[in-house]
Amino acid sequence: MEQFFLLGGTAFLITFLIFPVFIKVFKKRNFLDSPGGRKIHTVQTPSMGGLPIFIGFSIALLIWMPFEQLREVKYVISALTIMFIIGFRDDLINLRAYQKLLGQIAAMLIIVAVCDIRLMSLYGLFGVYEIPVVISYMLSGFTIIVITNAYNLIDGVDGLAASVGIISSLFFGIWFYLVEANAYAFLSFAVLGGLLAFLQFNWAPSKVFMGDTGSLLIGFFLSIVAIKFIEGNYNLPSSHPYRFDTFIGPAIAVLIVPLYDTLRVFIKRMLRGKSPMHPDRTHLHHILLRLGCNHAQAAGILVTVNVIFVLLVLVLKGFSDLVVLPALIITAVTLGTITEFIFKSMIDKRKEELRERNRTYRKEAKVISIKKSVG
Repeated sequence: MEQFFLLGGTAFLITFLIFPVFIKVFKKRNFLDSPGGRKIHTVQTPSMGGLPIFIGFSIALLIWMPFEQLREVKYVISALTIMFIIGFRDDLINLRAYQKLLGQIAAMLIIVAVCDIRLMSLYGLFGVYEIPVVISYMLSGFTIIVITNAYNLIDGVDGLAASVGIISSLFFGIWFYLVEANAYAFLSFAVLGGLLAFLQFNWAPSKVFMGDTGSLLIGFFLSIVAIKFIEGNYNLPSSHPYRFDTFIGPAIAVLIVPLYDTLRVFIKRMLRGKSPMHPDRTHLHHILLRLGCNHAQAAGILVTVNVIFVLLVLVLKGFSDLVVLPALIITAVTLGTITEFIFKSMIDKRKEELRERNRTYRKEAKVISIKKSVG
């Protein structure tokens, strides 16, 4: 375990030390994210925070990762590099949506077709185990694209995306270490160290944003380790002490914030007759900000919810997905409904106050008008 801590510590130290330099360079080169539109920050802030994270991640792996294990994940690192370049290119000069999607598909195909990291079963969900190879490739590709972009969508408030990434990479890293999947444990701890360093500069008030350079990279990485976890856990002997009897549940619990928020937003948009890709300000972090939370409070609430779901799935470790998945869904919907109810009540109260104020103004104006006519 010492080697993993050294790797994570190296990634943290390198990333932490080079961040101030990159922030100055970003400001000098005017690589800044300007406020306005749907953006909720109020000052120009350097973006492309994923660049120092990627550098720290890469150097730490080269220093500490044994060559044999580096060879094992060389194509995974290649796919991560492609996703990093896509995000970096988009932050420099905006890519069209279809161009970003094509790049994501290219990186995804390396993972699914070359690395053979894919969902090879439904793991007993709905009573289904074996699935055709074509379905396996399609389902795996869809899962990777969904998780990547869901993570990208929660990068809207200081500290949130980094915190979710820290929780996820820590969970997967520890599990991979415990089951001796060391190559993926190295990757997870390298990402963990980079994100911990980034959070020092991204917690409100943020000095730098992750940008697509970071969010696409980290989201893509989390999609890979989530699938690797599901398949690896399923193939463990039933007597293994670190085997979950729920196969899909833990991955969903760890990524519950981006997955639930994206699904909820997409459904609400379609119910309003809009495209699910139509941008708006209805994400959970937007709602919490409108309820009066600042960036730190909004991120803290959602991170706490994330931790609760991880603890819940650990408690339900011995139950199947038929028990765990409904428990996760019911809990998520209940918390979401409560938040929506509080938000709606607050909005209704403000509307009523505004109507009452308008009625008062009209009455006062009428009285003044009468007095003038009498006078």
